[in-house]
Amino acid sequence: MRDFRDAKAMARTLRAALAAKGFNITISQSLELIAAIFGVADWNTLSATIRAEAVGPRNAPPPRFSTAESGFTFSAALESTLHRTATAAAKRLSEFSAALESTLHRTLAYANQRDHEYATLEHLLLALIDDADAAAVMKACKVDLGALKGNLTNYIDNELKTLVIDSGESRPTAAFQRVIQRAVIVVQSSRRAEVTGANVLVAIFAERESHSAYFLQEQEMTHYDAVNYISHGIAKGGGVP
Repeated sequence: MRDFRDAKAMARTLRAALAAKGFNITISQSLELIAAIFGVADWNTLSATIRAEAVGPRNAPPPRFSTAESGFTFSAALESTLHRTATAAAKRLSEFSAALESTLHRTLAYANQRDHEYATLEHLLLALIDDADAAAVMKACKVDLGALKGNLTNYIDNELKTLVIDSGESRPTAAFQRVIQRAVIVVQSSRRAEVTGANVLVAIFAERESHSAYFLQEQEMTHYDAVNYISHGIAKGGGVP
């Protein structure tokens, strides 16, 4: 029977089980989910308890947490509460802003309208142009949103014709998923309440080989410009927009 001292092994099992059901999460997110299952505030708290207990005998009874019994049987609980626990804990870890949720729906709509098999970073950036948080950052970085929209639309309509399929719903590319996960991790690490379109926009720059990053750089917008505005309110060239 597993207890909190097996947390890392449990996190690996949880991550694999979620992946099998179509939920892809990072290692750090799986650790936070395990902490949530045990009713602990976060992984750091659980990790500290694990270290404190490391000097004790292996068969010593684990401490009791507010919402988790000692001797927690992971496999049975996972089978019966996997989706409920993962959804609730994930929501606690990272809330999407209402604007970003609309942006993500709009992204998929752009891909579906064109019968594209995949929703790419270019579909995402096109949708971010109409996201208030992302648009504010781009304007502060002197991006011509009209020109950017034209370039993206032309690229999507002419260069992504190979993505057209006869039927089926569009699904995000691996790069798309990486960008969202990267934005979530950054927000979690800074202990902010929600992920916004601005965070997603910044995360696009890490996909250096993407056309989305190219189109932003073409307008001389950099990762530094975006972060400087989000963190300090300083527009490109100095001052407040």
